Amino acid sequence: MSRSRGRHENTELETLDDVADAYVRLVLALQRHNPNYVDAYFGPHAWRAEARRGRPRPAGDLLARARALLDRARSLPASERRDFLECQLVAVESFARVLSGEHLSWRETLRTLLDAEPLPFRPDEVASVLKRLGALLPGRGLLSDRLERFLRGFDIPKSRLRAVAEASVRVTRARAKALFDLPSREKVRIRLVRGKTWAAYTWYLGRGQSVIDVSLDRLHHPEGLLGAIAHETYPGHHTFHSVREQVLVRGNGWREHSVSPLMSPLSLISEGSGYMALDVIMREPEIRDFVRQELAPIAGLNGGDLERYFAVNSTFGFGEHQNGVIMEAARRLHEERATTKQVVAFMTDCAFSRRLALGVVRFAKTYMAYICAYHLGLDAVKSYLGTGPDRVARYRELLCRPLTPSALRAARALSPRD
Repeated sequence: MSRSRGRHENTELETLDDVADAYVRLVLALQRHNPNYVDAYFGPHAWRAEARRGRPRPAGDLLARARALLDRARSLPASERRDFLECQLVAVESFARVLSGEHLSWRETLRTLLDAEPLPFRPDEVASVLKRLGALLPGRGLLSDRLERFLRGFDIPKSRLRAVAEASVRVTRARAKALFDLPSREKVRIRLVRGKTWAAYTWYLGRGQSVIDVSLDRLHHPEGLLGAIAHETYPGHHTFHSVREQVLVRGNGWREHSVSPLMSPLSLISEGSGYMALDVIMREPEIRDFVRQELAPIAGLNGGDLERYFAVNSTFGFGEHQNGVIMEAARRLHEERATTKQVVAFMTDCAFSRRLALGVVRFAKTYMAYICAYHLGLDAVKSYLGTGPDRVARYRELLCRPLTPSALRAARALSPRD
């Protein structure tokens, strides 16, 4: 960093607004070193154009800038907004440290990038899940193979995938609209894609518009796709971004919320909210009735044991069990330097198909600690929402307030949700 630039940058930081704007520009500059770093951006076009001009700024310079911004944020009066910015800047500083060649321990990686402590892997709980799953899927051979064969009977044909996805969008949007103040003119568009490491992804474009990519390379079944659509759209990621843009960016003028770094505490809350999205808008009997009466016929799945299918999903669904195994797989890759072969063997022992396990390894190597935001986010948000009558109001707070994982834990400790 030149002395003139450093002197100019440091004199800009008089207010929290100044720090916030500098934070956004810094995140965009860091994206030059890792194109996956920014999940969404809907701030000033000139800032993105500025970040893309010329050669990327050296990682060391960006690290120094992150530390200066963090120090300045900490010197300003405490507030919920300041705490959010500080938490995000800790993650930005940590990411810049890694770009500069520093290796962080597993615990420090999660603590600094996601504002969370690792959850312990519990083999006894995994064994209990596998026992229940084995009872539902009796027979010979590996449990992972039996599970894969069973679920193939409920695969949505590629020719019907868009119709099932769009039906899922309609019902989740109607439910979310009845509970939350969705921005006017908000809209999502489904796109079917190939060659991705994920099953579905939300590209938020700003002003309430999103493109939802659904992978044709993955096998989708009706209840799983309904959950994925809720996670990505209503009241999941699309709703999360569009409401925050309306309330925090356009309403309050807090431009720090116009950018979403993927490896950050914000992602932990976003992913946790996504996992709880369907649960907040539909009860389990309603979900199963909708799958039976609407999605299964659209998918052309008129046969098969739907009751056993629901029981298998309840046991092995993409929630605590799967995310716990995935987080342990990521830890072994990061901390133990386990090979792909070793991690895939571990995951297939936990009833993952080889295909799914390989996909997890590719995802973990591409997106690093972000893969842990699913398990840690689900744990944090589920505990924060609780099961009481105010859970919808609490979900609304996640959309409208600059909360951090630490704030969710503090609120849970003060007032347990039951």
